[in-house]
Amino acid sequence: MLSIDKTLFIGEGRNRKCYIHPNDNDLCIKISSKKGSRSSNRERRYFKRLHFFGKNMSMISDYKGRIKTDLGNGDMFELIRDSDGSISKSLKYYLNLNDDTINKQLISQIEQLRLYLINEYILISDLGVDNILFQKDSHNNLTLKVIDGIGDNNQVPFLEFIKPLGLKRSAKKWDILISEITTTSPNVAKKIKPFIS
Repeated sequence: MLSIDKTLFIGEGRNRKCYIHPNDNDLCIKISSKKGSRSSNRERRYFKRLHFFGKNMSMISDYKGRIKTDLGNGDMFELIRDSDGSISKSLKYYLNLNDDTINKQLISQIEQLRLYLINEYILISDLGVDNILFQKDSHNNLTLKVIDGIGDNNQVPFLEFIKPLGLKRSAKKWDILISEITTTSPNVAKKIKPFIS
């Protein structure tokens, strides 16, 4: 059983707490509350299917397996870090900077995400501004990584096998993301294409 010091805490979502892996700085461990265990189980199964079908995981924090800890059972994921070793910052953080040069990169990367999700046919359930990080390299170039909200919320994963319906559901989730961006940065939101254009 892995012992997790609470100083390794990174953040908290609706039903999970996230910690840096004590033995691997490039991994994080997400530990669900009882309330969140069902959605975590569903997400775990979805990632296993993505791996089985050989999906390109380049824009997603990839799932690395289960682990037992003294805080409960956890799921390990890639921990997204900038080139200087710091944990990458969210879309929300970069939108709040209101920097034209950065905004151009955000818009370009979000468009790449849209095409990626369609081409790889990866479903989204909750693509909020806190669930998207931007990994910064030594030249201040930003690369988008989704760290949460991947998969289908339905208990029976039928949308994975009916692509037109799955794309339609993802388009609705994409519209929610654009609305969320609009509240902070309407000029950026205006330049983001609809999911299915």
